[in-house]
Amino acid sequence: MLLSTMIEVRVLGPVEVRVGGAIRSGADRQLAVLAMLVAANGRAVSADRLADQLWPAGPPPSAAGSLQAYISRLRRQLEPDRLPRAAPKVLVSEPAGYALRLGDDAVDSWALERALGAAPRMPPERALALLREHLAGWRGTPYEQFTDEDWARPEIARLDELRGSAQERMIEAMLRAGRPNDAVVAANALTDAQPLRGAAWRLLAIGLWLANRSADALEALRRHRRYLAEELGLDPERDLVRLAQAIREQRPELLDDDVAVEAMRATNQPGGVRPAQLPRPSAAFAGREAELRRLTAQADAGSVLTVITGPGGVGKTTLALRWAHRVAARYDDGQLYADLRGFGPEDAPAEPGEILAGFLGALGIPDQRVPPGLDERVALYRSVLAGRRMLLVLDNARSAAQVRPLLPGTPGCAVVVTCRGGLTGLVLAEGARPMRLDAFTDEEARAYLGAADSPALDVILARCGGLPLALAVVAARAAEFPLAAVAAELADDGLDAFAVPGVKHDLRTVFSWSYRHLPDDAAALFRRLALHPGPDVTLAAATAVAGGDRAGTRRLLRLLCDAQLLTERQPDRFGYHDLLRAYATELAGNVDSAECRRDVLRRLAEHHLYSAAGAAKICYTFRARMFDDVPESAWPVEFADGDERGAMSWLESEYDNLMAVAEAWPAFSAGFAWALADFQQDLHFMMDDSIRLARAGLPYAERDGERWWISYLNYLIGRGHLRHHQPAEARPALERSVEIARGLDDPIRLGHGLLSLALSVSGLAGVPTRERAIAAYPYAVEAGEHYRKVAESQRLEGESNCLIVIGWFHYYGPGGISTAIDCFRRSVDLHERTGNVAGVAATWVDIGRLQRHSGDIDAAMAAFETALEIFGESSYQRIEPLVGLYGCHRDAGDERAAQQIRAEAVGLMKSARYPDLERLTAALDLQ
Repeated sequence: MLLSTMIEVRVLGPVEVRVGGAIRSGADRQLAVLAMLVAANGRAVSADRLADQLWPAGPPPSAAGSLQAYISRLRRQLEPDRLPRAAPKVLVSEPAGYALRLGDDAVDSWALERALGAAPRMPPERALALLREHLAGWRGTPYEQFTDEDWARPEIARLDELRGSAQERMIEAMLRAGRPNDAVVAANALTDAQPLRGAAWRLLAIGLWLANRSADALEALRRHRRYLAEELGLDPERDLVRLAQAIREQRPELLDDDVAVEAMRATNQPGGVRPAQLPRPSAAFAGREAELRRLTAQADAGSVLTVITGPGGVGKTTLALRWAHRVAARYDDGQLYADLRGFGPEDAPAEPGEILAGFLGALGIPDQRVPPGLDERVALYRSVLAGRRMLLVLDNARSAAQVRPLLPGTPGCAVVVTCRGGLTGLVLAEGARPMRLDAFTDEEARAYLGAADSPALDVILARCGGLPLALAVVAARAAEFPLAAVAAELADDGLDAFAVPGVKHDLRTVFSWSYRHLPDDAAALFRRLALHPGPDVTLAAATAVAGGDRAGTRRLLRLLCDAQLLTERQPDRFGYHDLLRAYATELAGNVDSAECRRDVLRRLAEHHLYSAAGAAKICYTFRARMFDDVPESAWPVEFADGDERGAMSWLESEYDNLMAVAEAWPAFSAGFAWALADFQQDLHFMMDDSIRLARAGLPYAERDGERWWISYLNYLIGRGHLRHHQPAEARPALERSVEIARGLDDPIRLGHGLLSLALSVSGLAGVPTRERAIAAYPYAVEAGEHYRKVAESQRLEGESNCLIVIGWFHYYGPGGISTAIDCFRRSVDLHERTGNVAGVAATWVDIGRLQRHSGDIDAAMAAFETALEIFGESSYQRIEPLVGLYGCHRDAGDERAAQQIRAEAVGLMKSARYPDLERLTAALDLQ
């Protein structure tokens, strides 16, 4: 009705009427009549009922006349332009009584109720805007003038609940829209206002979890539990208990909550942005229309896996990306892309686990929830993809075994794989649709170049043989010079070696043509960087190869990138296409002398070694100073004093390059073993890598008679096996280290070796047997004697560790538990004096083990809880005290507490690379 659009009735606060924008006033009872009709929500209300509610003590004799007067005045207010004797259209009379005939938008409470019903069917951003608009009209207590009236109280309560429901729907919309931080703010306000509202606490916990604040989410659920218990004597709803379990175990698959599941999808990436990883397609793409149509037809027919094969340089990646961009809109949940590095000259393809970690991050899984094992990553990856429609491009694959872990487990996603060959297994076992890609036809090559027919074009087509990479080189040149000049260049001897089996011309000539146009210094860098054995080259490493001119090196790298001979994959991080790298390596062998090539490798080795040593000194300040005399040719990365984050980030990003360079230049393996020791053995548990480096360095140390290095490398090998909980393998290397150290003037080296020998006997974890404790004791005592000869900080740390072994000896000796506890507490004191917080916590773990073994469960629990408090909330080091605390609760018969502790420990074990999972699994009764 046209008239009703001019009317606004507001009851979400003081009742008021606006007609044409002007507020209409009236007597309280007159306004009360209007309010009663609004509360009826369009239904007719009898005159008797209106009178009873207006005069609850009993209607006066004049009630009927007064009510009729109120109705008349309201009609004049609501329809000021209605003609005399014309039938009212807003406040109408019906056989059942009086009713309001207004659109939902004319009454604020009706509009809010309608918005609440419509929101779940809307896209989240629209729902959020709609609910915000209508909640903004809330001005106070509904029907504020009539709060004491019996007729108003039920409606006020209903509208208050309606408001809470609308706020919950608004928070749900924020979560669905991928805005967990906004949702947390709104949910916090709602739970503060209504602490018994379970749905609000559920949404708060989900928002906190999605914002990577799992501890806060669990605390929110605990607060709700306390409110319920204190106020109502109730337990939380089952869905909140299940949510708490999912958060503790970091297992979203436990939830069947539509809001949580959709919110998880919406927060795939920061800000709720879906993955869109496809690289930009080539602007010069032409032809391949038949192949594009075939790919589309296969997708239309339901094919979810296509393998594009063909020789290098034929344009497999270009085709895959062009088609992927063309059909990307079909896949609502985004696109994932990975270069699998299958055919690099150094034969170092990408590991599926590495690719999965990147994909999981793009899909919104926080780093701490990405499991360490390949099988676990595959399972999580497929769980996240289940129910989604995504497009995956897996480029430059090496083998079917490399690709299989990256395939989704359910229908809905499409996968395109490019490779040179060797993926027949995917065709046979996974039902992949193969597509062989050949060189361009003449017509396609002409279209690619976009040039008019001419004798020059015929020469170019003949020389390029339809290979897209060769044609790309020609097109780049033709953009600057006449086509006849380019054709003349191609006619020279530099392109006459184009023929290889199956293809008319060889790509080497195309690369040679580009290479010969480089300035001498750029050409030299192009050749020599290819000798770098790692997956990519940083600007800093290139600077070391080029001789130390960083600005000049950057200019040369940009020149190489402009010539398409090098790719800047990330800022200041460069890589070769595999064919170009092979070509550049061949050039280096032909152009540069053996001495020159060896000098390049030496520079790379020096750069990476001294950079790694510099990072280690920043991250591990307690270590002895080494590699301070930096060769001028190293040009290492320099780190600011105290910049632990920057140094650690460099070690993380350069680790693959460091290991590759160390393998290529084994003479520096000992140095790399020293520089990476703590990073590998203590931070990331990369024991095998550490042991391999140390073993590679030993022959050089023995050849040169470097007794300190021989002792140190044997110690590192032994300690690596010890950290792997392989004492039998550790002992020979540690005995050799100690034997040599006895002839050195280095009490630290000898103390470390003896202490590690003691630990190889007593064990790193658990309670040693009497025999082991007695056998380890002499080593620890002697180690302590040597530690007392060094500077205080090193002495205190050494002695504190020795006291643990000595304490276990006394535990079984005459001094018994009191002497053992005294040793352990002295160890705590020494760790505290040196500021070694981790050492303090680890010693409390040993105290807990001792107390539990002696039967004092309460004291053991207190010790383990002290260790947990010191380790903090997120450290993987919490696993050991949690295991001990689990055993204590089991001993005490408290199964419920034991299971809660075990759940936290299992959650940490899933995200930590831990060397002794078999022991922990047994201790937690998981077998």
